[in-house]
This record gives sequence, structure tokens and C-alpha cells, in this order.
Amino acid sequence: MRTVTTLTLVSAMLAAAVPAWAAKTMPKFYLQDVDGKKRAFEDVAAQYELVAFVFWGTGCAPCKEQLIETNKLLDEYKGLGLVAVSTDTARTSSQVKSYIKGQGYEFETLLDVDGDLQRGLGIPGIPYSLLVASDGDIVWEHSGYRRGDERKMKEEIDKFFAEREKKPAPDEDVTQEG
Repeated sequence: MRTVTTLTLVSAMLAAAVPAWAAKTMPKFYLQDVDGKKRAFEDVAAQYELVAFVFWGTGCAPCKEQLIETNKLLDEYKGLGLVAVSTDTARTSSQVKSYIKGQGYEFETLLDVDGDLQRGLGIPGIPYSLLVASDGDIVWEHSGYRRGDERKMKEEIDKFFAEREKKPAPDEDVTQEG
């Protein structure tokens, strides 16, 4: 009995030590972009190795600041995409396109007016950021935004691309002749 209790306790401790997002994947979704076109995760993922998803709203000042700072990262990384996911409701979503265009942003902006994607990911509120590999694995997530948080995201992006460089290509022969 003591062994079972000890194993249960050790299992619980290990589970608690693993971050909540570990082994979490991006759910399938179909959201409209600001031009009314339906987009799926696969559409976005096919274009990039890593995608930063930033959940935001037009009435959220920290969200807008985060979009500015995250947008700056796009020039630093080939293979990084940015998708701004607006959590504005149907009533306020008409403001999203004019805001994005007014700022001169060129990244993809999707509308989650019903909050389905936000709920599906268990996101408690905005701003919220995810880094998602093209295979759908969520490699990092962060709740809230304070000036400087973009450095944490940049560290994770650097780590992701550094690990990718170390891995051999799928068709690369890694055997050594001796």
C-alpha cells in the first residue's frame, strides 16, 4: 500500500512539474480574416516554421502595445509568422480591420468573435501569446503583457530556431562510415 501511495505521489509531482502547455497542440479552427475569408491553422502553418499567435482586442491598450513589439520581431526571423487573433465581439469587430490597416500592419488578422478558439485553448483573457510550430505543437505561451515581455518571446523564438538548426533534415543521411 505504501508503494502505491508513493508512486501516486511521485506521479502527481512529475505531472505538476510539466508545464500546462507541454504536449498541447493547436486545435483545428476556421476563422474569418478581416476581409471575410475563412482561414484554418493549416493555411497559416504552411507558410511558416513558427507562428506567433497574439490574442488581443481593440479596447485593450496592453494588447496594442504587444502587437507593436511582436510585429518588430518579424524582420529578425525568416520562417516566423504573426497572426493577430481579435477577440472582439460581433458588435465591435468592425473596428478591427480599420485599426490594423491604420497601423500599417501586414500580418494576418483573424476574428474569433464567438470566442471558440480562445475557449478551445483555455485562454483566460487577453493579451495572450502562443508560439506554435508548423506541426501544431504549442512550444510556448504567455498570459498578459508588460513592456519587456517581448524579450521572453524572443528568447523562445531563438531557442526554437536553434533547435531546428541542430536537427538533421528528414532526408539527410546521419550515419557515419568508419
